[in-house]
Amino acid sequence: MELVINDKSYYIPNKWSQVPLASYMRFMTTYNDDDKEVEKQIKLVSAFTGVPTKILGKARYSIIEKSADRLTELIEQKPVEELALQLEIDGVNYGFHPKLKDLKLKEFVDLDNKLNDSWANMHGVMSILYRPIIEQKGDKYTIEEYDYVTANKRAEIFKNKMSMNIVSGAASFFLTIAVDYMSITQSYLKNTTRQKRRNFIRQMKKRLVNATAGIRSYII
Repeated sequence: MELVINDKSYYIPNKWSQVPLASYMRFMTTYNDDDKEVEKQIKLVSAFTGVPTKILGKARYSIIEKSADRLTELIEQKPVEELALQLEIDGVNYGFHPKLKDLKLKEFVDLDNKLNDSWANMHGVMSILYRPIIEQKGDKYTIEEYDYVTANKRAEIFKNKMSMNIVSGAASFFLTIAVDYMSITQSYLKNTTRQKRRNFIRQMKKRLVNATAGIRSYII
C-alpha cells in the first residue's frame, strides 16, 4: 500500500521484514498513549513512512485513518522471534557475538550504557552484538574486535538497513541470556562488597528486561 500526498508516494510496510530499525525507533520515541487519537495516528504514520508530521497534519483525515489502520494491523502481527546469527547488509556479512560470556569490559560497559535508553540507542546495541565476520569455517565464525568508532559508524548503517525482524529476534534473545550477563558482572565486581554486587546485578537484569519490554509490548 502507498500513501500519496501532494502527488508524492510513500510506501506503507505490511511485514516486519520491510520495516527498518529507524522507523520503529521513531515510533517508540515519539508515540504517547496520552495523545489524542488523531495525534497518535499521525505519529504512527509519520514514524513508519518518514512523512513529517507537519505534512500529515495538512492531509485529509480519511487518508491518515486508512494508513494508520494498515499500520495497526502490522503492529498486531507477531514478528520473527528466532535469533539471526548472520546477516548481510551492503555486501558485508555480519555475525551475532558468538561468545557473550567473553565480552570485554569496554564492550560490556558500552552495551550497559546504551541499554539505559534502549530505543534511542538500539542501533548502537545492535552494532555491539553484530559485527563483520572476519573468518568462517562451517557454522563457526569469528567477528571483528570491538572498536567504539567503527561500532558507531556501523550503528548508522544498521539504523537504516537492519530490519525489525532481526532486531526482534536479537532482543528476544536478551532475556534468555540474562543469567550469563549476571555472571559477567560478578567477574567485574569481585573487589566490591556483596551488597553492591547484588545491587549492580539487579540493576543490569532490570535493564535487560526493559530493553525487550518495548518490543514485547507493542509488536508481540
